[in-house]
Amino acid sequence: MLPAHSLSWIILLPLSGALAVFLLPPARREAIKTVALCTAALPLAQVLVLLVRFDRVETTFQFVEHYTWAPLLGFEYFLGVDGLSLPLVAMSCLVAFLALLVAWSVEEGVKGFYALILVLETGVLGTLCALDTALLWLFWELVIVAMFLLVSLWGGEEGRRSGRQFLLFSQAGALAMLLALLALHQHVVNPLSGGPTFNLVLQLDQANHDLWLADLSVRRWIFGGLALGFAVVVPVFPLHVWQPRLHRSAPLAIPMLAAALVAKLGLYGLLRLAWPVLPDAAAWARPLVMTLGAIAAVHGGLAALGRRDLAVILGYGSFSLLGVALVGVGSFARSGLLGAGHLLVAHGLVYAMLFAAAGGMRDRLGHLDLERWGGLYQRAPILGGLLTVALLAAWGLPGLAVFPGVAMTLAGALSSYPAAALAAVAGLLLAAGWSSHVILKVCLGEPAPGLEATPPLLGRELAVLLPLALLLLWLGVYPRSLADLTGATLAYLVRVVGG
Repeated sequence: MLPAHSLSWIILLPLSGALAVFLLPPARREAIKTVALCTAALPLAQVLVLLVRFDRVETTFQFVEHYTWAPLLGFEYFLGVDGLSLPLVAMSCLVAFLALLVAWSVEEGVKGFYALILVLETGVLGTLCALDTALLWLFWELVIVAMFLLVSLWGGEEGRRSGRQFLLFSQAGALAMLLALLALHQHVVNPLSGGPTFNLVLQLDQANHDLWLADLSVRRWIFGGLALGFAVVVPVFPLHVWQPRLHRSAPLAIPMLAAALVAKLGLYGLLRLAWPVLPDAAAWARPLVMTLGAIAAVHGGLAALGRRDLAVILGYGSFSLLGVALVGVGSFARSGLLGAGHLLVAHGLVYAMLFAAAGGMRDRLGHLDLERWGGLYQRAPILGGLLTVALLAAWGLPGLAVFPGVAMTLAGALSSYPAAALAAVAGLLLAAGWSSHVILKVCLGEPAPGLEATPPLLGRELAVLLPLALLLLWLGVYPRSLADLTGATLAYLVRVVGG
């Protein structure tokens, strides 16, 4: 039997875990970590039930919770998921749970660190499930605050600089998004009350838009505000300048969460809100979106090739693959959007696995300098093998999770913007270059000094890496399992945007 208020439980359980962690004494580090981990396991179990009960042919929102929150202000507590959001909710619950395991070696400020990861999880899940745009914005702000504190407090001096940049960029984008959401609220009519509404389902119905929104120039300005808010967290070029410092200095659970969860919210926001609410403005901005995706695909790959620090390489590699996904988002074609939807999940799993493996490497030798690494196959063969699987998946090796998404994305882009498709191909070739370089440097050659004294693989590390590897293999061999979830929703979105 499906529990009542399932989505509320999924969203709020991590927040309750953060409160429980806050009440524990700081000295009880193991208890803090255990409580946080057990709390994060509960929404993961709950979302698995939703995946089983989800109707894959239905295009409307499911597991809906809808209550009046603040009637005078027009706020509603309105939650629901569809084929676009539910896979991302499931991935977010899994990655947040695994990130807590990856962070097990953190010993400074454990209480705050684990509590903020749980708060971040609540913000991400709330953003994915919210169907009231005011509620969505509040969860969005929660993500920004939690991410800023994690980066600034645990990232060292570089992390503090990166945190300031992230806060400046993301808050500017959030304020632009807020203005756009307020404009939509004022000029979308609730047919029952006759007043303005934050209800996203009503905003998606063009019949509720008043004459002011019929002006295309106005719709373009609103679209620009939404797109700017979403673009900062992806991040798109040139708004990504805060990212390299984050990967260089922070505990790797933080860039794992940033790449696998937070970055997805930007592309999700485009598909959930900007594209279907303002389709003609989205069509006007489509060439720019495709261009930015193409630039990110190539720029990220080139930047990754010239680095020595593995964490920075992975950061740029993540940026490049998200650029490929952005090309799919901008294609307006069914195959392109299906590919982008697949990549949103596959990218999260791949880079969660890569940052988790990199965390194990840093725990062993205290650094990720490729010039001082080698021999991982000899000293920790299972860790080296799993790292290799993730690296091969990152550039789209057939049989692993990224390949189906890339293939569908390229097919969609070729029909409309061949130049963007070629840039995406170039990004994938560059990914093959940097990933093979990492395999040769880290896994082969003479063992790095000190590596012989470290354990080959910890049970905790295997518990993180093995499930991710199995999921990468499953989605690569049987991509239909994800396409069946997303297909109906994305096909409906194609009809809305006129692809």
